[in-house]
Amino acid sequence: MGTDHVSSDFIFGTLATDARRLGTMKAELSGIAHRHRIEPIDPLPNQPVQLWVSLGPHVPADRVTCYFTTDGSEPDGERGVAAAGSQVAVFVRQAVRWETFLWGYLEEWVAEIPSQVVGTTVRYRIEAWSSLDVGSSWASEIIGSTPGDGTVLGDSSPGDLYLHALGVEFGLTFVRRARTFAFRVDQEATPDWLYDGLIYQVFVDRYSPGGGREFAQHDDLNAFYGGTLAGVTEQIDQIAALGTSIIWLSPIFPSPSHHGYDTTDFYAVEPRLGNLKDLRALLDAAHERGIRVLLDFTANHVSDQHPAFQAACRDPHSPTSGWFTFTDYPETYISFFGVRTLPQIDTDHPEARQALIDAASFWLQQGVDGFRLDYNIGPSHAFWVDFRAAMRRIHPDAVLIGEAVETADLLRSYTGRLDGCLDFLLLQALRLFFGFHEIRASQFDSFVRRHLSAFPEGFVLPSFLDNHDMNRFLWIVGGDRRRLKLAALCQYTLPHPPILYYGTEVGLSQHQDVRHADGSGHPEESRLPMLWGKAQDQDLLVFYQHLGHLRQTTATLWRGERHAVYLDDVAGHYAYQCRNGEQIGLVVLNNGPQAGRVPLPAGQWEIAIMSDTVTLEDGAAWLPGYSGAILMALSPPD
Repeated sequence: MGTDHVSSDFIFGTLATDARRLGTMKAELSGIAHRHRIEPIDPLPNQPVQLWVSLGPHVPADRVTCYFTTDGSEPDGERGVAAAGSQVAVFVRQAVRWETFLWGYLEEWVAEIPSQVVGTTVRYRIEAWSSLDVGSSWASEIIGSTPGDGTVLGDSSPGDLYLHALGVEFGLTFVRRARTFAFRVDQEATPDWLYDGLIYQVFVDRYSPGGGREFAQHDDLNAFYGGTLAGVTEQIDQIAALGTSIIWLSPIFPSPSHHGYDTTDFYAVEPRLGNLKDLRALLDAAHERGIRVLLDFTANHVSDQHPAFQAACRDPHSPTSGWFTFTDYPETYISFFGVRTLPQIDTDHPEARQALIDAASFWLQQGVDGFRLDYNIGPSHAFWVDFRAAMRRIHPDAVLIGEAVETADLLRSYTGRLDGCLDFLLLQALRLFFGFHEIRASQFDSFVRRHLSAFPEGFVLPSFLDNHDMNRFLWIVGGDRRRLKLAALCQYTLPHPPILYYGTEVGLSQHQDVRHADGSGHPEESRLPMLWGKAQDQDLLVFYQHLGHLRQTTATLWRGERHAVYLDDVAGHYAYQCRNGEQIGLVVLNNGPQAGRVPLPAGQWEIAIMSDTVTLEDGAAWLPGYSGAILMALSPPD
């Protein structure tokens, strides 16, 4: 497989470039910006909660009011007076600061909602208004987009001119709406089994046909290749041998596509992949081996062939017409990044919200252990509050992991709404350091240290080196197994659970880059059929098996006290130590092409695993180029 063209990594959507990030920030902060800022972020019973909101330079308000309910109903009120059934919390101005990129003043306001008893869901809306004017403005969010010319529909905001520029670039029209926000007061905790987990991501159509069958042969990577649930079950021991404790399955619901992120039925299994009996057999086989199973669940959008959407298009008065947001019925509607075949569900619509919750509940009742939630930033935070509470009622140990390619602040805001989010920010740093050599060891260490401290305990950030939407790691390093092993040593010694994308462990790469020479995106290039038999790289496979076993037995160690013990930016040398009680681990990495020496802390060390022939001599580790090792202390140093 040639690697003549390797594209740089990119962030999806409106945060892909510095210009887009600046435009997005200006749009957000120019108006009324709440950004889900509450303290404490995950309230316990009998804890009052502070809400923070900022007013941009062009919001002429001298009053800010929160209307809230505690009985599940929608809050309502106007100009400081709550409607029947709602309560009021008055914001107080806390600070004024100059914001240079807005060239104006930003005001910070805070309000307090009284403490509540366990099990209470607080729903609230925020209004900014002027005592000298009849008008008011509401805290709002962009709820989606349609194909368009950059105009912004719905509730206006001073920041919409910056969104207009983004919309023109993407060929989209954004839709803004005042939002109901929510938090739940409970004592829920992330299930213990997720902390120690090792996740194996299976793209079902591309993993194993089963029954001795071969994959179908196609020139089109969007075609169906024949992988099945039964094929996954046949290979369950191979998956278990990697140290896997969690399997994440790509969407298994009926869908017109090979990837399945456009479902037509939330209650069935795609016939190409098998049936409900096949899924139960897989669940049984996994559970017998102590492996949990997560389904990929998309609450944000469906296929345009979904019966609910078809009914809404045929009849504006159909029971499901309110599930979708039409801006020009029936031709124009909010969809996933304006893609017409992916109409977006209005998860704040009561019946649509309940339909999604009921569908997810069905799969938990079949024995599934939780969900990876596709594009979780689409549905509102209030939706996820209700969703998580419902899942916990059915399965107290169910896990919910979001997919959010976003800022650390937004990821953190899902604390108490989800159990964690996939760590795209760490992914970038891992690939910049080990894959592209665009940052130095000291920069990587600094990022990791700050990143791990930025999130509260209990919010899990599974790490990964690649996935089904980007170039495989092996592709970006030109097939160099040494560099893959080196990155894996680091990944598997991070505190959060690692994810292994199918095929990485046996050397699966791709034929072309996910960004073709004409600039078009082709994520399916990273979804080639799994390698089996003699096509597998046995050396790499054995390495991953040993690494997975080590992770199984030392997972708690890497969540202990962590600090760098050696850095050499010129040579690319990096070593860090972790300690949990009497157990001490040391990771030594040479992310450079030349052999080198890394001095070791005082004590007796033994090699637990190495990616190449590493030797310990004269108080140092001697490492070949692009190699590393995990060392364990034989006895705690004095």
